[in-house]
Amino acid sequence: MRSILLTLAILALVLAMAGAGCTTTNPPTTTPTATPTPSPTAIPTSTVTVKPTATLSAEEQRVFAFVSEAAVYGREHGKQASLAEFNDPNGSFVREDLYIFAADYNGTSLASIALPQRVNTSFYNDVDVTGQYYMRNKINISRSGGGFIIIHFPNPAHNFTPEPKLCYVHDVDGTYWIGAGMYNQSNVTARP
Repeated sequence: MRSILLTLAILALVLAMAGAGCTTTNPPTTTPTATPTPSPTAIPTSTVTVKPTATLSAEEQRVFAFVSEAAVYGREHGKQASLAEFNDPNGSFVREDLYIFAADYNGTSLASIALPQRVNTSFYNDVDVTGQYYMRNKINISRSGGGFIIIHFPNPAHNFTPEPKLCYVHDVDGTYWIGAGMYNQSNVTARP
């Protein structure tokens, strides 16, 4: 009888040790969500940081912050409402010498306070006085996450004489991009 009890005790001990790693848990209280994997055709999203880095000049910070604010506005209000606001000469995105301009990725102007008659016109093949394809360059910079560029553009304050203009451009929703600029009186260099 003792051997039977000893055998049962050993068997119980073996079963207890074997089952030690097998526990039952309650199901999670929330349903786990899978992290989406971007498809090859997905439009990359970009994050606009409203607070610029300390390495930017005061002029660059002003332009950067203005465009960043407009990009957030564009995402929150949608393309149609945002373009209406950007094209309004009395709208919230016309401040002193700054205004928002917008274009699609084919180079067609979607918003311009300075040249409203050229909205819905393609600038894709236009060059500035230096021979720079400024629209193509702005498109490439916008697609790459945004950045600064200096172009030579007609200044309405000086009888539309072409002058250096420091611009910051950035994508809004993958279908269009926006920018703003100031005529470069202090000859600030463009930074990516």
